Amino acid sequence: MADSETLICCENLTKVYHQGQSEIRALDDVSFTIHAGEFVAIVGASGSGKSTLMNMLGGLDQPSSGEVYVDGVALSTLNSRQLAQFRNETVGFVFQQFQLLPKKTALQNVKLPLHYRRPRPDGETKMAEASLARVGLGDRTGHRPTELSGGQQQRVAIARALVGAPRLLLADEPTGALDSVTSADVMRLLQELNGQGLTILLITHDRDVAAYAGRVITFLDGKILSDKMNTTETQRARQR
Repeated sequence: MADSETLICCENLTKVYHQGQSEIRALDDVSFTIHAGEFVAIVGASGSGKSTLMNMLGGLDQPSSGEVYVDGVALSTLNSRQLAQFRNETVGFVFQQFQLLPKKTALQNVKLPLHYRRPRPDGETKMAEASLARVGLGDRTGHRPTELSGGQQQRVAIARALVGAPRLLLADEPTGALDSVTSADVMRLLQELNGQGLTILLITHDRDVAAYAGRVITFLDGKILSDKMNTTETQRARQR
């Protein structure tokens, strides 16, 4: 199944949807592993299966057949309470549209996942402040989303994903709502976080964005088309 260095192991994942008489295979017998500390980009056009895959890895959906193991645990064996705990403690989610609460400050938004921890951790405010400082927003704790730029809002969203010290960061088109300069800033931040040991799986349709990752898995029609390491030269260029 998975060795001690493997964080994610997907075995023969298939997801089938039925529309009338038609059968749509969003995922079609997909298998791969991701080791702890990797930065992996999942690339593909709309409808290629990449977002379906992310939902599987995050415990938001279940395959029609096959299995997802995270840290050696089969997600299909977890009940709804255990899946909620898994999403809260093991995985951090970052989305294209930030998903921040508009009436809450940056600090309050970042603290939100900690409210659902059982037991509630001590020092929630300090944890949230440290997470905001980690993404370069230690001086923006009292600002609401409307008072922040798009790039700053995405950094708040990343801080929120990091506050619970997850093993895995799942980022679904995190630069999709940003201009090219801000996108580069966000991707360099993700590279820095990966350099600190965080495992990151990035969903994107943009190969320029995928070039920041160490490994690129390309999907087409629910299947893996290619699985390649990025060259050192490519990553160096993206770090500038």
